[in-house]
Amino acid sequence: MEFPESVGLCLLGGATLQLLNLIDALSAPPDRRPDFKSVAYYLVIVFNLALSGILGYVYFDDIQKLNKIVYFHVGLSAPLILRSLATTIPEIVRKSNPEIVQKSSDE
Repeated sequence: MEFPESVGLCLLGGATLQLLNLIDALSAPPDRRPDFKSVAYYLVIVFNLALSGILGYVYFDDIQKLNKIVYFHVGLSAPLILRSLATTIPEIVRKSNPEIVQKSSDE
């Protein structure tokens, strides 16, 4: 099985985001820096990279060829894309179950 170029570029986009986050964390004041000794800090990086790769695999196939910047951008924005997908209630669910809409608007 060949490793798709789209997945590799999505992973590269995700790695770029993590590198930018690391640079921001290093330049933050000492009282606002994350705990670099914590395993949880690095697990978040690994999980975000995995999300970028998974999203690249799900979004793109080998048949369509897009500009490389599109693959890179999807990897870069993968955590944001997945967070918005997870918090959005599909229109069909809203129409068939009005209690869900009422609960979400009350919060």
